Amino acid sequence: MLADDINLHDIFRIQPTAMLLLTADLAIVDANEAFLAAVGRKLEDMIGHNIFEEFPKQPEHPGEPQWTALEEAMTSGRRQIDKLSRYDIEDPAHPGWLEEHWATTVAQPIRGSDGHVQMIELSTRDVTPIIGQYRAMQREDET
Repeated sequence: MLADDINLHDIFRIQPTAMLLLTADLAIVDANEAFLAAVGRKLEDMIGHNIFEEFPKQPEHPGEPQWTALEEAMTSGRRQIDKLSRYDIEDPAHPGWLEEHWATTVAQPIRGSDGHVQMIELSTRDVTPIIGQYRAMQREDET
């Protein structure tokens, strides 16, 4: 198989890591199936909208940074890896009900041929099940 035969958009769409593509001013351009499944949303409802319009910043938890990895990447032009962070997601079956979610996030600026940031790839890995296992282990240790 030659590189010319590979459809990179198809690879993006089926990637198991939740991924979102944004313009340099943080408008949503595309999201893969893993991202859409994780947030329970439709791509057509989000395209062209600012990410913080679609996914507002949540109240800070003690010790959380004020800026997200995404804002750091946009400002610095360098890849940013967010530490473990909590972002609750609305349950599509129960509007207004938020489910606790934990994730690690990587924000990767993508530069154009002129060297300026053209897009940002945001990828997240849901680690909520691991947090649940950790809490269960802690409860066992307490008894």
